[in-house]
Amino acid sequence: MSENSLILRLKAGDKEALEEIYRKFRPSFIKWITYSHKCSYEQAIDIFQYAILSFYENVLEDVIEEMNDAGIKTYLYSIGKNKLLSDSRRDSKLSFNEEYEDHLLLEELDETQQDSDSKINRIKSVIENLQNPCADILRLFYFNNLSNDEIAEILGYKNGNTVKNLKYKCIQRIKRLLQ
Repeated sequence: MSENSLILRLKAGDKEALEEIYRKFRPSFIKWITYSHKCSYEQAIDIFQYAILSFYENVLEDVIEEMNDAGIKTYLYSIGKNKLLSDSRRDSKLSFNEEYEDHLLLEELDETQQDSDSKINRIKSVIENLQNPCADILRLFYFNNLSNDEIAEILGYKNGNTVKNLKYKCIQRIKRLLQ
């Protein structure tokens, strides 16, 4: 069946056309993006889902009326690649912010050493009273020198980004408690 007829079927509300596209392109998309862009299988699935939904919305909103020679596959790959690049840019900004926050925490800890006895005892108390997941995440990251991805695997989180966000929130909580 031609790609333009699939698009016409989608516009007519035929959900089976979307299922056909999904089944037809999913395996090759997953293989392509995990190999060429070195992303995880789970991330590849998420990106494919995003690409399919974007494609479907574009068809329904008449952004796509018919396919040129490039076809649906190329269109999906393009959406997927752009999504991956966008996520990577966002993650690198988060990474920078995370490093900045770590730096600020260390600066604050350095400042507290000037008033060492009372402040060190206060910091110890805050850290000892941290509940999970903060205690585990910070211990594994700072004392065991594990990466966010390794911590995610150990603690059963979806990926390193989840750990990174939790770690950021834990550091913010410590800062609030130290004020």
